Amino acid sequence: MAYYKSTPKVGLGSQTLATTPETAFKIAHQRVSIDLDLSNHSLNGSAEIILIPLSDKLEFVTLDCKEIQITDVIVENRRCDHYIHDDPYRWYADKYSTGKLSELPLFDTNSVEQAHFLRNKFAELNLPSESSDATRSQVTIRIPPSVKITLQEANALSSFTPITPSIRTPAQDTIYSPITIKINYQLQNPTSGLQFDTSREQHLWTACTVNTEWNASASHWLPCVDTMEEKCTWELEFSVPKKVKDIGTHNVIGVTKPNKRRKVRDDNVKNADSGRHIDQEDAPISKHRSRRHADGEPNEDDHDDELDDDDEEDDDEEEEDNPFNRDIVVCASEFSTGKEAPHPTDLSRKLVSFQIFNPVAPHHIGWAVGAFQAWTLPQIKTHGEPEEESDETAAIAEIPDDEEPDVIPIQVYTLPSPDVDERVILNSTLVAQEILDFYAREFGSYSFTSYCLLFLPSIPDDSTDFAGATFCNTRLLYPPEIIDLTFSTTDKLSWALATQWSGVNVTPLELNDIWCCIGMAGYMSLQFSKHLMGLNEFKYRVKTLSERVADRDWEKPPIAGAFAHASMPVTSLSKELEFIKLKAPIVLYILDRRMTKTERSFGMSRVLPKIFLQAMSGDLPNSTISTSHFQHVCERVNKNKLENFFKEWVFGSGVPIFRITQRFNKKRMVVEMGIRQCQVQEIAQDKTVGAEGFQSSALSHITYPNTNLIPVFTGSMTIRIHEADGTPYEHIVELKDTFTKLDIQYNTKYKRLKRRRKINKSAKHEGKDQTPFETADMAGADEENEDIVLVNCLGDVLMGAKDCQQWNLTDPFMTSEGDEFQQQNEAFEWIRIDADFEWVCKVYINQPDYMFASQLQQDRDVEAQIDSIRFFQDVVMNSNENSLIYSSILTRTAMDDRYFYGVRVEACKALSSFIVSQANSDSFMGGAKHLIKIFQHYFCYENSSIPFNNDFSSYQRYFLQGAIPHLLSQVKNDNDVCPKFVKRFLLNIVRYNENAENSYDDTIYVVNLIRSAVTSALNDPDDEPFYRDLLHELRRFKNLDQWIPSYQLLVTKCIMDQHLRLAVDGYFVYDDISQILEYALNESSTSSPGICRHFREGMQDLLLTSFKILLVEGGIKNREALKLFFEHMLFHPDPYIRVNLVGSLIDAVNFIADKRCLDIFDDDFESLHTTADTVVKAEALELGDANIIVESFSAETANKREMQLRGTMNGLITLMRRKFATYEPLKHITWDTLHSPLASVYQKKSLFDLVRVIYQMEDRLCVRLTIPKDRKLMAKNMGKGVVKLRREGILKVHLTPKPKINVKRKPSMTPKSSSLKVKLNATTVKKPSSPAKSRGGVGAGGTAASDSIAPVSPKKAKKLVKSSITKIGSLPLRFIKISPHRRSVDLSAVSFNENVRIVKSNTRSLVIKIRTAQNRNASKKEAS
Repeated sequence: MAYYKSTPKVGLGSQTLATTPETAFKIAHQRVSIDLDLSNHSLNGSAEIILIPLSDKLEFVTLDCKEIQITDVIVENRRCDHYIHDDPYRWYADKYSTGKLSELPLFDTNSVEQAHFLRNKFAELNLPSESSDATRSQVTIRIPPSVKITLQEANALSSFTPITPSIRTPAQDTIYSPITIKINYQLQNPTSGLQFDTSREQHLWTACTVNTEWNASASHWLPCVDTMEEKCTWELEFSVPKKVKDIGTHNVIGVTKPNKRRKVRDDNVKNADSGRHIDQEDAPISKHRSRRHADGEPNEDDHDDELDDDDEEDDDEEEEDNPFNRDIVVCASEFSTGKEAPHPTDLSRKLVSFQIFNPVAPHHIGWAVGAFQAWTLPQIKTHGEPEEESDETAAIAEIPDDEEPDVIPIQVYTLPSPDVDERVILNSTLVAQEILDFYAREFGSYSFTSYCLLFLPSIPDDSTDFAGATFCNTRLLYPPEIIDLTFSTTDKLSWALATQWSGVNVTPLELNDIWCCIGMAGYMSLQFSKHLMGLNEFKYRVKTLSERVADRDWEKPPIAGAFAHASMPVTSLSKELEFIKLKAPIVLYILDRRMTKTERSFGMSRVLPKIFLQAMSGDLPNSTISTSHFQHVCERVNKNKLENFFKEWVFGSGVPIFRITQRFNKKRMVVEMGIRQCQVQEIAQDKTVGAEGFQSSALSHITYPNTNLIPVFTGSMTIRIHEADGTPYEHIVELKDTFTKLDIQYNTKYKRLKRRRKINKSAKHEGKDQTPFETADMAGADEENEDIVLVNCLGDVLMGAKDCQQWNLTDPFMTSEGDEFQQQNEAFEWIRIDADFEWVCKVYINQPDYMFASQLQQDRDVEAQIDSIRFFQDVVMNSNENSLIYSSILTRTAMDDRYFYGVRVEACKALSSFIVSQANSDSFMGGAKHLIKIFQHYFCYENSSIPFNNDFSSYQRYFLQGAIPHLLSQVKNDNDVCPKFVKRFLLNIVRYNENAENSYDDTIYVVNLIRSAVTSALNDPDDEPFYRDLLHELRRFKNLDQWIPSYQLLVTKCIMDQHLRLAVDGYFVYDDISQILEYALNESSTSSPGICRHFREGMQDLLLTSFKILLVEGGIKNREALKLFFEHMLFHPDPYIRVNLVGSLIDAVNFIADKRCLDIFDDDFESLHTTADTVVKAEALELGDANIIVESFSAETANKREMQLRGTMNGLITLMRRKFATYEPLKHITWDTLHSPLASVYQKKSLFDLVRVIYQMEDRLCVRLTIPKDRKLMAKNMGKGVVKLRREGILKVHLTPKPKINVKRKPSMTPKSSSLKVKLNATTVKKPSSPAKSRGGVGAGGTAASDSIAPVSPKKAKKLVKSSITKIGSLPLRFIKISPHRRSVDLSAVSFNENVRIVKSNTRSLVIKIRTAQNRNASKKEAS
């Protein structure tokens, strides 16, 4: 991103975008020409930029330009040589390719502990600031002095360029004369922004842009100002081959055509049979493929007529048989403006051009090239339109042209594949037309003229958003037989289309304003789900989303400050935006609920259209929105200040937790209520540290150690009291403090509830099998009928005595564990807190259980029903005794088909919360047994655990059928182990599952069953027969999936994941490493793609899973395994695998943090040495030592310490850093990868973030200084345990021995000094250069010296012990052993051990002598 956009001539200086929003120029228009070469992964481009100066003193222009080689710069038709291209990507790439990277001090002598220094070299990986080097990766162009900048009228430039009103300066009607800059450039093997996929057959080759990194994607393939607020109009021109067979070839006019032509390999033709098959089947649909404009057909020259006619005849013959004759199609933004023309010089290529008239940021310019098939989605008419057509047929027929402009064409592009046909496309994307119409009707007109969807298996994310286009992964496509993906794909498409309004057309002003665009898009998506699926589904989604926000918002930063210190760049592939996508739409929803409380406001239904209208009219500068502007628009619509709301919910974190007490005062006829906010004390209770993933949670904690937790939330709350006559009375209260005391007036006569209780009690004593409706009808003849309230209750199933006995249910009128007399004398039915859903909160109220039962059975609101179920679930989880009454209420709720399916699933979830007592497992018949009974009733044969053949025709029952096995796997007993009867039941469901007569596919259901069965088996090592049966079933399903592949090979992937879970707990053993790398090394080991739907996507997932298993099973500490992993991450031809392998590494680290690391393939010497040394020390303790006291901690104490550290994020980070501190292979290869030019921006960012978490960053640099010659290390024993170490001088080696020096000294020297010199000579000289020969002359001519030292030397010679230096490889000398009694000093690279002695160590061998226990005993006997 270009933070420094320009440099004025005089006085203005360099100003960053972060500090000064004013810039020195504005991009008005940009023409881009691209000549693409798929075979070489390269392109030659030309970018013509028309900019409007905002000052007549403009001297320098700065553009973002990364990984690009600039060949020429032209300013106003003048060649410019005065430009500076400062790009660290290309600089490091040159150093890496020439082998000079090792010469850099930072790379050679440092490691991942200094990774933050390397990260500072790349501007887009850091936050913009004045202290950082923000001008990196930019090209700075000097404007020639001959170019004059003058003021001109804006109207005079209308014919020069399609300038929009938004480019004018706000305070001037005139603008400066535009400047045209043309940059010619080349790009080879890009790593970010543009990806080439040539991993398969040639007719499946593609190239497409990706923008997963904000403000760091477009500048990797295009010189531009890569920021969201720099928008302009665009012209795009692409030079591409005409057909697949023309890829990599040229047919230039006037050049003799070579005789040899590109031959089609037989294997490629065979592999393309599936493509021929789909062309024959879908010919009616794809008639217009790549022929949208008939006037754009290429015209041949006269002198090439004969040659072209021959080529056309050959093409006609092979058109139906050869996939290499497919047309190359360009999919780009605003496809409706596309035009196709022949190439002026090359007959094998064509030119395709597009125009974008709405100003768009470079980040949202997207295009793709490939042999795509195209489908145009049909128009969908609403339910009311047919009736209107019958009445106004004549009127509509008269003005057909007026309605056509309102229709936005939607086109879908896919690669030819046997599993992508018309039914799959329509089944997955037909809803897009309805989504587009709904948004245009409710929130404002669509900003572009067309919309297209591109589905490719290489797209790294689920969807990437561009102007008028969305590039999606093919995993979103699903056939009609797969019903599980219906909701998820529809939600993702609705969100992608909403992003066209909020995210592409309207962009955030700053990074911290991203929540505005995400929140508006999410709110639009929620409103569409309400329109499409109904009110109950909408309320159920809002309720579940709010509960997820309340559970997760306890260690998160505010949504308006999430990127103040975040890791750059922001990317949609990581979890940085995940929480904002969760919370921001809910915040806007509760804001809408509060705004619509008053009659004067229309809420978000007026705010969003107003913002989009401002963007279209130019009132919103650059169509960028800030948090302050969004707040201003909301306050204008609401006609009230919303400062407190934004302060608490947008600029603050956390959610309120309410503890509410209530009591009815009979004397005053009021309900006394107290509301206390306890979020400061309770928000972190019962939370698991790192539950969302260790890496993301730790990075968030390091980045934001202190979140802005709000202690008191303010606002109005609606309290609804259902009084005795059943009438709800709403009371609006204001919360302004930590504790709020209320007195709510009571409105109903007190006796009515008592009369109703008597009616119910009489029906109970009669013992008849009556429903509440029959009871009410019988009471109709009562003379006091006017005092009776008729109630229509849900959950009135299984009411008869026979049903109660068969299902082990309690009396249907028994709804409380408390006193029934108290229940009869209550003044109201129940109290509903926050009835209008104006808060995202947790509510705990001291309301009796029978009131929650009444709320569950009588309140029609889905949110109220879920609140009641949450109460029963909370009581069950925190109670020491199980309640059969609660289990009966929940069972009747799950069995009543009139309840919404989500409520029934939540009731089953509450049933799974019952703890099964081992001692009295047969006495309590509720909980898990009721859950099994429900499944048997709906889906099994009578009195059997064998299920029926699958029948997914009823969606309600299918969701229930999929949820119950998963919930059963969560059932635990007193020892936190799943009961045996539950495990056997799940195993029977897995074993006898049959889908033969089902019209829908059961792949995802089978995956759910397998995962549930394995979950139930964990943590129970005593049940070995069950493990044998479970592993047998896993083998059976894996063999079945190899013979009859499942959808996307999901069953095989699930089995691999479950094997890993079992292996970590010791219940499964991998026989060989080839079993782990089965799909990583041989990607075609499964069945052929012709009989498997989404085969390539499945193989991608299997490869990623294989590497995750390899890393977790010890490969993360193995040098060869890490080499294999990082080679795939950098060199694999599939871009999807390259990008997501980083995610596999992070998943492995998260898995290790949650579980433990298995050292199977460990070759880390340091770790091995530590383990061996620990064993030796333990053996040495048996001998005893009088001077050393060793405290031995048990394993239990160590586990307690570890659990205590895991309780906080700081402790967990400390544990992980200790674990990874000795992982030397991971350090070395990660450090090399961070310097590799093949690593993309996302890969670098992910690795930088990972090493920041698992290693302690050190602000120091190790520098290696060259030494002319090696010097010997000398040790001098100073006595009293003091040894002086120093290096021996270079010249001392060449001096004569010291006895000769003693001859020259006077005989009067004291013997003390003479003996001292001999002592030093004997102890320090380890290996004399000439032992006998050099000393011979001294002995002959130095008799005086020999006589002087004669009394001393014999004694010293006996005590002379040879010292040693043990070196192993490149390990430094770190250990010193001083032996006073031997008078020796030993140096070693490893610690000293009396039982292990290194005999020989060199680069090829290592010989170690180990002293065993038998040798030690023998030596003891000899000594005795």
